[in-house]
Amino acid sequence: MILVFILLAIIVAISIFILLILFSTFRIELDNLEISNMVNKQSKNVKETEAKNIQRKNKSKDMQNINKETLILSLYLANKIKWLSIKLGDRKIKKMYHKMHLEKIDIKKLEKEFKLEDLKTLGKLKLKIAYFNLQASLGLSSPIITAFLIAGSATILSNILAHLAKDQQFQNYQYVLTPIYNNKILYKIKFNCIIEIKMVHIINVIYIFIKKGRSDENERTTSNRKSYGYSYE
Repeated sequence: MILVFILLAIIVAISIFILLILFSTFRIELDNLEISNMVNKQSKNVKETEAKNIQRKNKSKDMQNINKETLILSLYLANKIKWLSIKLGDRKIKKMYHKMHLEKIDIKKLEKEFKLEDLKTLGKLKLKIAYFNLQASLGLSSPIITAFLIAGSATILSNILAHLAKDQQFQNYQYVLTPIYNNKILYKIKFNCIIEIKMVHIINVIYIFIKKGRSDENERTTSNRKSYGYSYE
């Protein structure tokens, strides 16, 4: 009898967990991402001295203060109640990158296998941008190319936000693109973003890709049978 109650408790727990997943929204928060190839020697020296002082006080706090950018992955029930959250700093992201061996992925092979149908399937994720703040200063070797880059980037960003913005609160969607006319390849980017995807759509897309993978395997096996069906050794 006790085993029956334990089994029922396990079934109920699994059922509740599945329901939580189905009615949840997956939220990706990217905070304080800064990328730049413009380094001021004076500011670099100041940062180095600050880092050394912090390292003497507390090694664990050192990485949090130097690497301010964070990636937060969360699940929200009904898009309101957060019931699961994972916070990743720059150091953890780099460790995950090396452990997953992402640098060994053959990009050319992925480009061949990735088709237009896959892009349409990814569109079924129906992701929404809840917050977007971009400040970018960009410069290329030519002032004309730099001007086209800024204008083209602004057009692309406006179209993306028009289709993917979660609401019409304009204060949540801001971007400032500044050209750098210095005849050099220079960039300085500060980026904050929140992306939301319903778990139902994620599960649906995963199911479509799994189903497609099985159908591709079946086509390969049937084509091999046809080619060797009338062969003799």
